[in-house]
Parts: sequence; structure tokens; C-alpha cells
Amino acid sequence: MNSRNSIRGIAITTGTAVAGVAVAAGLNVTGVLADVTTSDDFAKVAKTTPAASAPAPAHMTLVQTRHRWQKHTRHQVAAHAKKVRKERAAKAAAAARAASEAASRSTTRSYSGDPRSIARSMMSSRYGWDAGQFSCLDSLWNRESGWNVHAANPSGAYGIPQALPGSKMSTAGADWQDNPSTQIAWGLSYVKSTYGTPCGAWSAFQSKGWY
Repeated sequence: MNSRNSIRGIAITTGTAVAGVAVAAGLNVTGVLADVTTSDDFAKVAKTTPAASAPAPAHMTLVQTRHRWQKHTRHQVAAHAKKVRKERAAKAAAAARAASEAASRSTTRSYSGDPRSIARSMMSSRYGWDAGQFSCLDSLWNRESGWNVHAANPSGAYGIPQALPGSKMSTAGADWQDNPSTQIAWGLSYVKSTYGTPCGAWSAFQSKGWY
């Protein structure tokens, strides 16, 4: 019967005491001692368990039982804490990315004027490029788009820098389709990361016909 497995390892002299130990250990005792109603009944059942061959004081059995339960609980708490930390880290990273993108868009929109003026100001303040580098950029983007913010190519290239596809410029701002500052910010970043300078990009364009 279930009583045998339920009271395994608990050598206490009464069924009531066993129930108390189990409850103290956080165990489910519903129906465990249904057939053990007296100390004599318990003694008969206890003889068939390992507790009879290796008897231990009742208080030691209780401590051991509690330790097993506490160890299991600690593992559960640690796993939950790890999950919570992971979720918080993910949220913090997402918030940091959103803040960075918002700051980028805010910086982009601080530039105003015609596209060439925006490019002059932005390339100087962000990259330290001089008038010579602007001359190369002017030649490059004049050939690519004529500095037209809505310039579209059948290939899918779009905007002043002719990003391919145009949606790439969304990393610089959600208004990439209409805002010259957003397009220029993306274009300058692309030139910097790919060719180092506008003159490097213009040189590549002259030799390949694209950049």
C-alpha cells in the first residue's frame, strides 16, 4: 500500500508524528497514513521499511527530510532568479537600443537646410572631414541621385545615397523616405565604414561605376 513508500526512512513511534514530520517538511500527506491509525499499526508497517534495519532518531530523520526539501526549494528559487535576471537584462538591452536610436534620430533632425548644407555640417561635426572630402561626396552623390531625397532606381536603390534597398536607412531614422538628414546620416556612416572617406568612395565609384 502507499503507506509503505510514503513513510520510508521515517522512524517515529506514532502515525500522527509521521504526519507532523511530513507536513513540517512541506510534503503532501493526503491519504498517506489512511491505514495507520495506532502506534501498533505503525510499528507493523515500519518493520517492512529500511528504517527498521537502519533506525535513526526521529529528530535526525526530520532534519534530513527538511534538508532534502530545502535543497530542492533552493534549486527552484535559483532557477527562477536566473530567469528573472535574464528577462531584465533583455529588457534593459532593448531599452538601451531604443534610447540609442532615439538619440541618433534626434541628432539627425538637428540639422537643417538644403541637403548639401546638411552634408557639409554633418560630415565636419561627426567625422572631421574637410572641404576636399565634401567635394568628393558632392561628385559621388550628384552622380548617384542628384541629391534628390526621393530618387528611386528600378533596382530598389533609394534616396540621396542610393541605399540598396532603401529600407536600410531605417537604422538612421523611421523617416528615411523623406528626411534628407536621415538619409545623409546613413550615407555618411556607410561611406565611413566601407571606404573610410568620401574620396575613397568616389574613387571606388569611378573604377566600378558603383560604390
